[in-house]
Amino acid sequence: MWERLKEWAALTRTEQRVILVLVGALLVGAGIKFFRQAFPSVRQFEYQASDSTFAALNDRIEEDPGGGQPEATSGPINVNTASKAALIKLPGIGEVMAERIILHREDVGPFQSVDELVIIKGISKRRVEQLRPLITVH
Repeated sequence: MWERLKEWAALTRTEQRVILVLVGALLVGAGIKFFRQAFPSVRQFEYQASDSTFAALNDRIEEDPGGGQPEATSGPINVNTASKAALIKLPGIGEVMAERIILHREDVGPFQSVDELVIIKGISKRRVEQLRPLITVH
């Protein structure tokens, strides 16, 4: 049958190879598609769950009148005397960073200037500039 097909189509050896490769690629593609349909391993994205999560986060933001900003205090926070809880209220300062500030002032002594906060691992000059209006060392 193959010989009759070759005679009928009058294909060269190169053309036969190209057709064979194309048919092989078609069969492999069909096999992959069948396999993926038979054994779906990729979970479909659940838009409903995502929407409910977004809605819950949105509700929390609306409940927070400060818009996620730290609570206003009567004045700047003194980093030499502030508690861990007070330090955590500062933007960009979490529990670990507050502990580092407290450990530094206990081990080395009080900060002499706000600029000395860059000594603390994780506090950059940029962060110090953001904190400058909110903190003091006196």
